[in-house]
Amino acid sequence: MKISDLGEFGWIERIRARVASPHSGVLAGIGDDSAWLKIQKSTLITCDLLIENIHFLRAAHPPRLLGRKALSVNLSDIAAMGGIPEFALAAIGFPPDTDLNYADELLEGFLEVALEHKVELIGGDTTASEKLVLSITVLGRPALEKPILRSGAQPKDEIWVTGAIGDAGLGFELLKKSRAEQLDLSDLHHSSLLVRHFNPAPRVEAGMMLARVAHSMIDLSDGLMPDLAHLLEESGKTKTLRAVIHLDQLPISQEFSEYYDHQPLANESALGLLLAGGEDYELLFTAPAEAETGIRKIGAKLELKISRVGRMEAAKTREIILLNKKGKPVPPPKARFEHFPKKDSPEP
Repeated sequence: MKISDLGEFGWIERIRARVASPHSGVLAGIGDDSAWLKIQKSTLITCDLLIENIHFLRAAHPPRLLGRKALSVNLSDIAAMGGIPEFALAAIGFPPDTDLNYADELLEGFLEVALEHKVELIGGDTTASEKLVLSITVLGRPALEKPILRSGAQPKDEIWVTGAIGDAGLGFELLKKSRAEQLDLSDLHHSSLLVRHFNPAPRVEAGMMLARVAHSMIDLSDGLMPDLAHLLEESGKTKTLRAVIHLDQLPISQEFSEYYDHQPLANESALGLLLAGGEDYELLFTAPAEAETGIRKIGAKLELKISRVGRMEAAKTREIILLNKKGKPVPPPKARFEHFPKKDSPEP
């Protein structure tokens, strides 16, 4: 059975039947023209798009994991603000030939993540589309009185990253090679590299706890260097900062290292993925040096690796400096994918 056989309103009712009864914050959810919420004055709102062949390969990405990812990448934005996610809206464009079982599995994954993070699906939209498109909106609230912004970085702050970086980018590269029959994934399809691309873990709990010590924070959706450049730009509205990154301190997974013969920092392609691969959805944040003990305790409590990778410095020019193990500057890798690249755009 195809989703077109069920029709738009039949699909909406199918979703409605799967969603639990609304709690006290939802005065009216799925079924009306708008959701009716009773929320606090301080609200966080984020929206992300996932588009077939740009963010995922539909033929290769399991639908349940795609549903999980669609919500997770939005929860990551809330986590980067030190927030608590509460409500979600899902707008999905389905190709008319989409099998109903595929749509059901996608919804299953979405609702799994919603349940894990106590997020309520309160509405959205569905339409026919040439490609599969998922647009998810999430509303939440700051865990503390105010959210953590990108603009709070200070001179002498230390730069930290949760988890490991580069895995999702490498996983996607492996997937594309397998689709072009350049690589056999028969022994890799369950590896953590592909899992990190298929099913990223939003660091919601970490974000809430780090909000107590962080001066600034951003999630790694575009990659360490592009996202660090965003943080420098926002924090540079009142002061000029530069970021110094020690490459030998980057958090690299064993699987990533093994793929590059345990010498990823000596490989230009590997370095490009580590610094600008994107879609890791880890948290990049800055904090004063005296916060180290608290950060280490948070990592231990969550059983999450949190690595210090560099520092912020007052400067005359906003820039990112990469240092090798000997403390010598290293040129940045070539720029990777941008949705709307500028001609002759300067290096961050």
